[in-house]
Amino acid sequence: MTDEITLVQFPRKLGVPNPSPFCVKLELWLKLAGIPYTVEVQTMPGKAPKKKIPYIIENGREIGDSTLIIEHLSKTRGIDLDAGLSPRERALDQAVWAMCDERLYWYCVHDRWLGAGWPVIRDTFFGGIPSLVRPIITSIIQRSVRKQLWNQGAGRHTPDEILAMAKRDIAALADIVGDGPYVHGERIRSIDTVVYAFAVNMTEVKLDTPFTEAARAHANLVAYARRITEKYFPELG
Repeated sequence: MTDEITLVQFPRKLGVPNPSPFCVKLELWLKLAGIPYTVEVQTMPGKAPKKKIPYIIENGREIGDSTLIIEHLSKTRGIDLDAGLSPRERALDQAVWAMCDERLYWYCVHDRWLGAGWPVIRDTFFGGIPSLVRPIITSIIQRSVRKQLWNQGAGRHTPDEILAMAKRDIAALADIVGDGPYVHGERIRSIDTVVYAFAVNMTEVKLDTPFTEAARAHANLVAYARRITEKYFPELG
């Protein structure tokens, strides 16, 4: 087995390591695990395993889903970033992980693709499309996102209700981070990969919306994201 893997992810945009929290989570985990990797940029999820980005290529094999990738690499390479944590601590981390991936993510999607962040998202990701067809393509994409949000459940609520739900989860995330450098104190753990991925995509992303303002209202969450960015993604300043 070769040590290095290829990390396939979206291009870096909006002033953060990646506009996809899942890409940020996986890349930070690879850094913490000390696994060498090269980045390959991909913008078409339809070509990816599980039709999702990010994914990795390891010895010619494509493996999809950021959480499953982390589980695979942890097992095959004998890596445990959570050594020493109690079963209760690990269980609580799992609950926080699920809150971010299965709830906060969808509030973020709504904010960017159907809410106040849409004009910036549209111009950033679709500005290069010919003007005659751009409205057609972006309308199709928004319709698809709206359907996904409806099926997931978040899209059945009003924008004000979604923002209120998001604020509660953001406040919970800020309380979980607390005043320490990392979630569990002085040592960074796997839960920090997901918490940081969402924190940075709310506090440092180049979007100014009620959703991002709600996150920036928590000074400790802002400081937490900045601390990890400076240490692990110094090229972002």
